[in-house]
Amino acid sequence: MLVKNYLYDNYHRDVQLRELQQLSGWSKNHLLLIFRNYMGMSPMQYLAWIRINKAKELAIQTNLTISEIAERVGYSDVHTFGRMFKKKTGHSLSQFCANLIHS
Repeated sequence: MLVKNYLYDNYHRDVQLRELQQLSGWSKNHLLLIFRNYMGMSPMQYLAWIRINKAKELAIQTNLTISEIAERVGYSDVHTFGRMFKKKTGHSLSQFCANLIHS
């Protein structure tokens, strides 16, 4: 699916729903319906899922700070990133990293 691939390739950018509408040629409602049927979540939920997984990868594979990781996955504000990460995973990125060390 074109929209799915676009989100994956552009997760580090501030992707807007209207971009996805233009890309797909579909109305907002049709885009949301088709994407949810295909992926089981909305495009923006999928984007957040990609960002969380990329942040985990960066935390494991690099020595980047949380601020640097947030920026690399598309967040200009580390606090917004931190809230999103904790809301979606139940843990902060720091806790995620600490759990890796103690596992």
